[in-house]
Amino acid sequence: MNEQFTTAGRIVVGIDGSTQSQVAIEWAARRAIRDGVGLTLVLALAPLQVPNRTSVFRVLHEGIDFLAEVEKAGRKRLAVAEQETHARWPELDLQAVLLRETEPSVALVGASADAHLVVTGTRGLGAVRGAALGSVSSHLVAHARGRVVIVPETGASDPATPGLVVVGVDDAAQSAATLDAALDEATRANGRVLAIHAWEYTPSSFVGVPEIDLGAFDDTRELLTAALDRFVGEHNSTVPVETRVEVGSAGAALVEASHEAELVVVGTRGRSGLSGLLLGSTCREVVRRALCPVLVVPAPRT
Repeated sequence: MNEQFTTAGRIVVGIDGSTQSQVAIEWAARRAIRDGVGLTLVLALAPLQVPNRTSVFRVLHEGIDFLAEVEKAGRKRLAVAEQETHARWPELDLQAVLLRETEPSVALVGASADAHLVVTGTRGLGAVRGAALGSVSSHLVAHARGRVVIVPETGASDPATPGLVVVGVDDAAQSAATLDAALDEATRANGRVLAIHAWEYTPSSFVGVPEIDLGAFDDTRELLTAALDRFVGEHNSTVPVETRVEVGSAGAALVEASHEAELVVVGTRGRSGLSGLLLGSTCREVVRRALCPVLVVPAPRT
């Protein structure tokens, strides 16, 4: 274990000793080998807030160094994770880092600035306070400065369609960033991209509210396909891209597609309403419910 470490160009995975974090480590290790980058395991011990009138408060005043015991337990968990990871993937450039007095979410957000990827599970048990790793992943998704992968509890079981990368798109500026990430992922996996554009609206019987012509979806699909073809051509990509236009919830469409995909790519923000995906709320839904790992691409900085 090394507290002097670098995250630049590496895959950083947040761990806490839970089964969920073991699943995240496995995905991250396989990905690090595929991409030819190093892997850093990070276990952060959040500042311990001990209220008075508790048994822990009494223990502290009876001479037992509770904080030292917490750190000892954390180091043991990290050592076990490091040993198991090295045993399974000895070829990995592996680091294991314990951070004291550091919120896990803050540590991972910081790492996202220059890491190749930051990886965590959807939820687990906090290393110190039983804090849900779900809260860590939520904070990370909202504040990360680089690409983040959230691995579900089911892990990365064999997808129905290996190499299939699903991406949610709309007419927002962020679509370029998410599409770029999807093309990159499909290229690495020697796969293909399925781009999904969803219209979510509530039919109304109010006088004066026009009905939506569902036949317009054919035109929308053609326009979207043409736009994607131009985007792929501009990026000199040979990745096959399929488009799908659906009526209904964007989140539901992407979650359904995750049943067959190897990876789903979403952005953290987007436009709401008739014209596009609800990528802000959609991101949360997909991260929470997808059956495959989800790559979250932060909104472009302006």
